[in-house]
Amino acid sequence: MTTAQGPVLQLPGSYVGRLDLGSVEVPYVDLQNVPHVLHKLDIDGAEYVYDRSFPVKGGSALMPDAVAELLAAGRKLIVGERGERYYLFLA
Repeated sequence: MTTAQGPVLQLPGSYVGRLDLGSVEVPYVDLQNVPHVLHKLDIDGAEYVYDRSFPVKGGSALMPDAVAELLAAGRKLIVGERGERYYLFLA
């Protein structure tokens, strides 16, 4: 699927795993085989839009706090991993 903002990756919910961030576990998808960074994910009809990214090494120490803030604000999110980065998508 493609939108005005670029392609949307559609995945069934069975592709979603869990990522342990220490203080919280969050939904996770492996995007290593996706040929480019995406703006949107569609998982079983729920649309997630790219918000920000974090390096897997080093900067990922900041990610748990950012995720905790988003969850505390009632946001629904999913984390994708591609290359050396984690990508946060918000519903």
